[in-house]
Amino acid sequence: MNSVLWSLLTLAVSLVACYLIYLLKNKSNFTFASVVALLIGVVIGIAFKGHTDYIAVLGTIYTRVLSMMVIPLLLVSLIKSIYSMKTMTELKSIGAKSVFWLLFQTMLAAIVGMAMAVLSGIGKGGHLSIVDGYKPAEIPPFTQVLTDLFSDNLFKSMADGKVIPVVFFAIIVGIAVVALSSKDSKSMVTFKHFIDDSHKIVYKIISVIIKILPYSIIFLMADTVGTSDYKALTPLLTIIVLTFVGCFFHIYFTDTLLLKFVGKTSPVKFFKGIVPAQLMAFSSRSSTGTLPLYVECLTKKLHVPENIANFVGSLGTTMGMSGCAGIWPPLLSVYAIQSMGGHISLTQAIVIIVLCPIISFGTAGVPGGGIMLATAMFVTLGLPVQLISIFAGIDAFVDMARTTTNVTSSMVAAKLVAKSEEKRKAKLAAAAV
Repeated sequence: MNSVLWSLLTLAVSLVACYLIYLLKNKSNFTFASVVALLIGVVIGIAFKGHTDYIAVLGTIYTRVLSMMVIPLLLVSLIKSIYSMKTMTELKSIGAKSVFWLLFQTMLAAIVGMAMAVLSGIGKGGHLSIVDGYKPAEIPPFTQVLTDLFSDNLFKSMADGKVIPVVFFAIIVGIAVVALSSKDSKSMVTFKHFIDDSHKIVYKIISVIIKILPYSIIFLMADTVGTSDYKALTPLLTIIVLTFVGCFFHIYFTDTLLLKFVGKTSPVKFFKGIVPAQLMAFSSRSSTGTLPLYVECLTKKLHVPENIANFVGSLGTTMGMSGCAGIWPPLLSVYAIQSMGGHISLTQAIVIIVLCPIISFGTAGVPGGGIMLATAMFVTLGLPVQLISIFAGIDAFVDMARTTTNVTSSMVAAKLVAKSEEKRKAKLAAAAV
């Protein structure tokens, strides 16, 4: 049977699987159907390895349609979430808390990654060689990183899918609306109605897209598994295992402690409510692509105010990222240093941990961002950037765990900010009485 026929057979099997998921979704619930879809996708990917061309098209179409809504969602949601805060005091409070929890969790994740790297002795006795033909990624100077945060053409930035300039523009527009409306309650009414209606339209479209999620998971997972190079995975199996273990340890231990003792929230209830967003993050490997479902889960299932969910979610796509910037860089850095015969000192370990939240700034939450973060870390530490090439073969595979961690920790941050705001408002109300 030639390659085309195999690809057609893979497509046929996947479509039958979609029909089964449709029946299952009607009899059970969305979350369970999504989990089953993920498992089916893995099986199809293994069974039809190398023949996922046609189903890859369907998966790509879905992610592109979802990604198409990210810029409109960021723009209207951020503006709306900011002017929903009513006062500049409330805006400063939520903004400061959001940044703190996103970066603090990245720091905690970096500690987890460093601890696992050191305790496992990863890289000791190994020998690294640079892959032939590899071209090192160019890391722009810090001055360029700063200037790139601002756009001289907003519409061009939108067309190029650049998230940070859009986030910045939405924030300053939202702040301007708050400043103007706080002086005159009757001003900005027309503009607010326009944003509110735009918000409703965007969410109506997104709600339809999300209903198709379980079917897209089949295509996305089958293609990821079916195109993975097992030979490239084998030599770096230790890094793969440690990445998955570190990511899920951070999610279900570190974040659980924060939820229970800081947020006074039931971790079981929380994690049950965010499963759809986690599955989307795992299969799509895109934090920005998961944003619509992220907001849906937080607002509908966990009762996080919409303005906080939108604000923290948007920031979480451009900073923090516990998986890509927390767990991943320490593992690769320690592996590289020890594989070249070096040893990690306490000072080096602390420097790497501190650098993790710093390099997370300005990294858009799209597939492949982990490699750029690792490259930035290697450049900062003075490690040979060419060594990043050996990790390219496993990047897409481990990115599933990293992105799930990014999204989960960001959602935890949103919940912690919401809880803190509840307490602040309760104290103000009590003081007023």
